Amino acid sequence: MEGKMGVEEEVSGGGGGGGDVVRASRRVVLISAGASHSVALLSGSVVCSWGRGEDGQLGHGDAEDRLFPTQMTSLDGQEITSVTCGADHTTAFSESQMLVYSWGWLGHGNSSDLFTPQPIKALQGLRIKQIACGDSHCLAVTMEGEVQSWGRNQNGQLGLGNTEDSLVPQKIEAFQEISVKMIAAGAEHSAAVTEDGKLYGWGWGRYGNLGLGDRDDRLVPHEVAAVNEQKMVLVACGWRHTVSVTSSGILYTYGWSKYGQLGHGDFEDHLIPHPLEALQNSIISQVSGGWRHTMALTSDGKLYGWGWNKFGQVGAGDNVDHCSPVQVKFPDEQAGSLAQISCGWRHTLAVTERQNVFSWGRGTNGQLGHGENIDRNTPKIIEALSVDGSGCELIESSKVEPLPGKIWVSPAERYAIVPNENVEAAAVPQARGNGNDVDVPENDVKRIRV
Repeated sequence: MEGKMGVEEEVSGGGGGGGDVVRASRRVVLISAGASHSVALLSGSVVCSWGRGEDGQLGHGDAEDRLFPTQMTSLDGQEITSVTCGADHTTAFSESQMLVYSWGWLGHGNSSDLFTPQPIKALQGLRIKQIACGDSHCLAVTMEGEVQSWGRNQNGQLGLGNTEDSLVPQKIEAFQEISVKMIAAGAEHSAAVTEDGKLYGWGWGRYGNLGLGDRDDRLVPHEVAAVNEQKMVLVACGWRHTVSVTSSGILYTYGWSKYGQLGHGDFEDHLIPHPLEALQNSIISQVSGGWRHTMALTSDGKLYGWGWNKFGQVGAGDNVDHCSPVQVKFPDEQAGSLAQISCGWRHTLAVTERQNVFSWGRGTNGQLGHGENIDRNTPKIIEALSVDGSGCELIESSKVEPLPGKIWVSPAERYAIVPNENVEAAAVPQARGNGNDVDVPENDVKRIRV
């Protein structure tokens, strides 16, 4: 991970909205997309966030949306080296301080939203390799290969052998003698790849998203046997589907595919990992899973997307679901090879080798970072973060105090729900891949039980 870079910085007032404008020679190091918000780590350990802020997931001290990337001043000087978005919360890790920070909702021993970053005490002093955030749970893998989990656990997604929610991180004892390399978190399921290339799944398994050949839940990690002894090196979870990549760059997908998110040319669920034939001639170097869509980056810098595309999150220039991979096209003068991707629930972020940042898909909360709240079905450059824009030289910083007298209602009383995307009458028959989803209830509560 990069993050500690030499930075020449000049700060001047007048940034608008009560914050300063930061002028600096910086570049984007990491990006991450949540349900309706986005976060970027810049060189110099600067963290920016934008999009929906109702649950405090932006970390700016209030519940306001941000339409442009905004610097989180509360993390200045903390030497942050990685950032990860969950649905309505965000985490950041400081390698030098061995501290994990989180904000929004999750991980501090209570069920209240946090509007500024706070360290997770139970993880203090651990050498964290990677953090994965799902809908309402989180996983962290240490340099020693141990895995900690916390959050909602109604289907066993924490891997602790029970279905009790955990407000603080707990070690997954099932990995006691196993060194884990990478972890991933979906809506109510989790996955892991070990140092020796084995693939594991646990949690909610109704659509085969655990890869174990059935539709049962698992309360502890189980090894996925049906991968023909392939050595896995990457894993990612969508909402209810899973993606893995072998050491030779072969892509496998499994689980829910009502919207074509598995990419096999149909809308059929797969209960075990299936190689994606459409990309069999490509070496996959990075994958990311969204709510119902999937993105894959090849070793030669090409980006492919497939699945649910109601808001253009696949980036194909249309709003039709795609059950097979389609290549995402970028403006020639701004693109070049792709370096990073991240899927949110309904939007997607990408960084090019040229150090330009693009976004597309749902934009109703400003999560695309363009200063507007409209959807886009093709990639558009985020000017504030890109070399061919303002090059991170003009980013407003948040210096907002929590509003006096404002009453924050805890999730125990104000449950967050999965948004109801269904505008058609439920009685009207719908085609597969674009219809109402009876398996996503209108009130799909995802908060910890209190």
